[in-house]
Amino acid sequence: MSGITRRDFNAGALSLAALSAAGTGAHAQESGRPFTVALAEEPDTLDPILSNDTPIVWVSLLNIVEPLVGIGTDGNIRPGVATWHASDDGKTIEFKIREGVIFHSGDPLTADDLAFSHARSLAKNPFYKRHAHAVEGFEVVDRQTFRIRFSAPDAAYLPTRAFLVESKAYHDRVGEEAFVKHPVGTGPYKFAGYAFGEHLDFAAFDRYWGGAPQIKRARFIFVKDDTTRLAKLRAGEADLILGTPFPAVKSLEEAGFHIERVPVNPSVGLYFDLFNTKMPWGDLRVRQAMAYAIDGEAIVKGLLQGMPTRYPWLAPGEIGYDPSLKFYPYDPAKAKALLKEAGYANGFTIPLYYSEGQYYGIRQTVEAVALYFHAIGIKAEPRGHEVIDLIKLIRKAHTDPSVPFAAVFANYVANTASPVDALGLSFWSKSPFAMYDNPAFDRPYEEAKRTLDDTKRGDLIRQAIKVLDHDKIIYTLWDNVDVYAMSAKVRFKPTHKSLPMLLIDDMHVS
Repeated sequence: MSGITRRDFNAGALSLAALSAAGTGAHAQESGRPFTVALAEEPDTLDPILSNDTPIVWVSLLNIVEPLVGIGTDGNIRPGVATWHASDDGKTIEFKIREGVIFHSGDPLTADDLAFSHARSLAKNPFYKRHAHAVEGFEVVDRQTFRIRFSAPDAAYLPTRAFLVESKAYHDRVGEEAFVKHPVGTGPYKFAGYAFGEHLDFAAFDRYWGGAPQIKRARFIFVKDDTTRLAKLRAGEADLILGTPFPAVKSLEEAGFHIERVPVNPSVGLYFDLFNTKMPWGDLRVRQAMAYAIDGEAIVKGLLQGMPTRYPWLAPGEIGYDPSLKFYPYDPAKAKALLKEAGYANGFTIPLYYSEGQYYGIRQTVEAVALYFHAIGIKAEPRGHEVIDLIKLIRKAHTDPSVPFAAVFANYVANTASPVDALGLSFWSKSPFAMYDNPAFDRPYEEAKRTLDDTKRGDLIRQAIKVLDHDKIIYTLWDNVDVYAMSAKVRFKPTHKSLPMLLIDDMHVS
C-alpha cells in the first residue's frame, strides 16, 4: 500500500514542550508529566486510512480521527459527527452533519470532506473497499447533507464504523506528505508528536464538538515486553496499561490497582489456508485430528488463568449465536486414528505462525499447541512475526495457492459489532484476507449481509457458520478478554463488542 508510514517520522518527531502546560488531573499534576498509557503495539501509519492493520491503529488514532458513526461503551452505534436516516428498502442512507464540528486545522466539517474520505478509503484501504462493496453512489446534497446509495441493503455498513472522517481542505492545502505526517481529525485530541518505537503524544482539542476533554495532555508509550509494562504501572510511570498479563491480575488488584475486563474480538484459534490443498491440513480429517489433539479448556483455565471466554463461534447474545455447536473433546487417541486414516500415521511437520506482542496469551498458546501436536506425531515449528507481516502473508495466500499457511491466529469471530461483517472479512471468498472459497458458505453469508431483519439474518448466519464448523477452517481455542490495569485514581470503562480502543476522553482521573 502506498503512503508514508511510521518509519518516515523517526527524525521528525514533535516535542511535548510545544503543548499547553495544563495538568491532566491530580495524578499527572503531581508528577508533572502527561497522562501516560503503555501498550504493546504502535500504529503502522499515522493516517488510519492507510493502515494495513485496523486493530493496531484504532487503539490509539481514533482519539484523533473519528469514524462517521459513533459508539457507546455498550458497543451499540449512535450518532457521532452525523445523524442518519435509512430508506425503507435499506438501499439509501442520508446523513446530516452535526452543527459546529470542526477539524483540528480549524476547517469546518462539510459533506465535501466526507466525499473525499470515502473516495480516499476506497482507493487506499482494502478493508474499506471490501466493506463498501455494495456502495454504488455517493451524493453531496448540500454543505451539511450527503447520501450513500447501495446496490443492496448492507446490514454491516453502519455497525462496523469503517468510514473514517478526514479533511479535504487540509489535504488540498498541505499536500499528501504533510497530511500523513501530521494527522488532523475531528476527535477530542490533536496530534502533538511522535517518535518511532517510543511514543505518540496527544493534546486536548478544547473546541471538540462533544465538549472539552478533562485530560489535557496524554502520551501513549510503546512497550512490547509484558514485564516492562507491568513495572511501569507499578512504578507510577504509566497510569494505565493494555495487554495486562493474566497471571498478574490478582496481585495488581491486591496492590490497589483498578482492573477492567471486557470481552472483545478477536478469537484466537487454529487457522488454515485451504487454498493450498497439497498440505496435510488440506485434508479435513487432518484438521479434525488437530482439533481433537488440543485441550482448549486446559489452556484457558490453567495457562491463561481462566481469563478468556471460550465459544466455538459466536458468543451468547450475538445475532447468529448457535448453542448447538460444540467443541471437540480432548481425545489424542481419536486424533491419531484420524491421522492414520488420512495417510499420516507418522505425522508431518507444520509451520505454526503467530503474531508477536499484539495480544497477551498467543505466544503461550502456541507453545502449548506445539506440545499437544508433538504427542500425536506432528512436529510444529512456531514462527513468530509482526502482525503486519502475517497480514501480508495472508493476502499473498489469497492469490497464491502454493503458500503453506497454518497459524494460531487472532481472527474476527466472536464479540464484534457486526458478526456478519466479521465472518465476511475472514471467510468470504471475495475478501482479500480469506483463504477459503466455498459457495455453501458464501450463499447464506451474502444473503445475511443483505438482510436487515435481525431474526432472519441470525438464521442465515447460523447456516453459514455450520458450513465453517464442518470444514474446520478455524478451530477457536479462546476468545479475547482485554484486561486494562490502571492507577487507583484512574477510571476507564472500555467499549464492548469492538476492537480494542483506548479513548482518552472516556478516562477520568480523580
